[in-house]
Amino acid sequence: MRGLSDGAADYLNAAGAVLATGVEVIIDREVERFDAVSGMVSSAVTVTLQRHLLQPFDRKGALRMSDGALWHIDGIAADDGQIITFYVVP
Repeated sequence: MRGLSDGAADYLNAAGAVLATGVEVIIDREVERFDAVSGMVSSAVTVTLQRHLLQPFDRKGALRMSDGALWHIDGIAADDGQIITFYVVP
């Protein structure tokens, strides 16, 4: 992760309490996201990180990047048990 990382982030729960600090993340922009309800494809941002660093796990949490940007978790794009990728929104 360190070699591919786009920086570090703090992992917050839904109430804003810090659960983990300095987590290495990979940020991807312009990712296609399919909405099964509307049948539309939209552009999304994803954040990928090591799942074991997210304990306790809060699906409604957020990631605060080192530059101060705050990304709220909007869904899970992929999860293989070790690496998890979240759809995020500002």
